[in-house]
Amino acid sequence: MPPPTLSGHTRLVPILAHPVGHVRAPRTYNPAFAAAGLDWCMVAMGVHPDDLAATLAQLARVSNLQGVNLTIPHKAQAHALCRWLAPEAARTGAVNTLRLEADGSWAGDSSDGVGFVGAARAHGLLDVARPVLIAGAGGAGRAIAFSLAAAGVRRIDVLDTEAGRADDLAEALRDHFPGIDAGTRRARLRGAGLVVNATPLGLQPGQPMPLDPAAIAPDAALFDIIAARDTELMAACQARGLRVLGGRAMIEHQVAHQIAFWRGDAFALERQA
Repeated sequence: MPPPTLSGHTRLVPILAHPVGHVRAPRTYNPAFAAAGLDWCMVAMGVHPDDLAATLAQLARVSNLQGVNLTIPHKAQAHALCRWLAPEAARTGAVNTLRLEADGSWAGDSSDGVGFVGAARAHGLLDVARPVLIAGAGGAGRAIAFSLAAAGVRRIDVLDTEAGRADDLAEALRDHFPGIDAGTRRARLRGAGLVVNATPLGLQPGQPMPLDPAAIAPDAALFDIIAARDTELMAACQARGLRVLGGRAMIEHQVAHQIAFWRGDAFALERQA
């Protein structure tokens, strides 16, 4: 189906980021909107974290706003600005999808975990019997960890440059999933069947790799959630013969979930305390 002609009837779905130059999401979302027969348009907007609350307040006054998509570094801050939360967002403390409610408040959901698990399964990377190591305990890392635990993974190790943030995620996993083996102190690459890069390292060429590719087990897989480019970590793992997947697959698997949320289709929401 060809994309609709943009007009005053087009519904807007901005994606907010800082920095914004790496964002490629409109290339995936706009064709998906068209395929679904929706006269919607996504455009990337650069918003400094200090300006997020004010920007969302102004966007709430735009009459043809359908919803808002969020990426680095806004997911945790936006969570605190929501009056209503979908269950996954309430558990993880992060949102990447906002819908404006009739009373002018924001409802938030997290689709990162849904997209990640869907893509990992579709590409044969998820073996719940083997440990998973996640580098990065921010908004995306938290959502992915919770979805992996819900999918049946029983051991999840977390690494982060901020040790306290990794500890907080491991503790939250143990609280929500009794019996799960979640930790940070003994996190090691060699035993993991799936290694996840949920950090922003790799968004720009020349950045250091978030972990040592040589330490990953030869029969393991890497899922690097960066979608803007194929990262140096991906290249190094491919050179070793590992199975490798990039972030574009994750986005493709979360679009339908987000469209349903933006449309208000059958989502139970929880009041933000």
